[in-house]
Amino acid sequence: MQSIHDRIVMIIIIAMAASLTSFLVAAVLEPHQTRPDFRQFTLVQDKKQRFFEYLTPQVVMVNQEILRERAGLMCEPGVNPFRESQEDAAQIERLAVKYRVPGRDEMTSEERCLALKARIAIIPVDLVLAQAANESAWGTSRFAREQNNYFGLWCFTEDCGVRPLAAAAGTRHQVAQFETVADGLRYYALTLNSHPAYESLRALRAATLGAGSPVTGASVLDGLGSYSERGRDYIDELHQMIRVNRLDQLSKVLTLLDTQDR
Repeated sequence: MQSIHDRIVMIIIIAMAASLTSFLVAAVLEPHQTRPDFRQFTLVQDKKQRFFEYLTPQVVMVNQEILRERAGLMCEPGVNPFRESQEDAAQIERLAVKYRVPGRDEMTSEERCLALKARIAIIPVDLVLAQAANESAWGTSRFAREQNNYFGLWCFTEDCGVRPLAAAAGTRHQVAQFETVADGLRYYALTLNSHPAYESLRALRAATLGAGSPVTGASVLDGLGSYSERGRDYIDELHQMIRVNRLDQLSKVLTLLDTQDR
């Protein structure tokens, strides 16, 4: 696999060739930057630029972690024989639990491995950035600033986060708290890759990959119907955010490089 430095150089070269706007070219920077105070920006375009510059490298990093997990799955449909070591079997079992593979206890290790391949895959960068901007009000929300939660993620165990001020009586959900922004990104990606509510998103992604096309936000957004009570209006708003900010172009560049890494 390429080094992070080589990936950044390639992204910039390809992005410039694709005539992306300057703030998207600048978005592939060091993933461990100091977080800006997005409330201080008076110009919308400046806020957007810094938001993408800050988050994009972290999205790339998390997607690379997902690809490394996927690379360890040594199984292909119709390819025989399937061989694994005891260590491989333990890893597949651990991942099957992590990714909530249904019926995993009744599956063979090979069946678990094949089921995992439908779940362990990258989340399109344009989708991640659009949702983060939408859910966090471009990084200005209290939950983004204080809980490192850019995606409105809930949790249900004691002291896992903070109660929303407007929470309805009788509910027990909290807005999840994370140690770092990257941790919040990891949980968000795991949620889309494992929760039963997003089975249709994973099916759309698998169909896109099967057709040999790049996976972008537009290709999977219709699988996010359960993410917001706003339903179709929420999906349409994300489509518009991706289009207006040309995030689909950045996603295609990064997807191309991820494909080269496999």
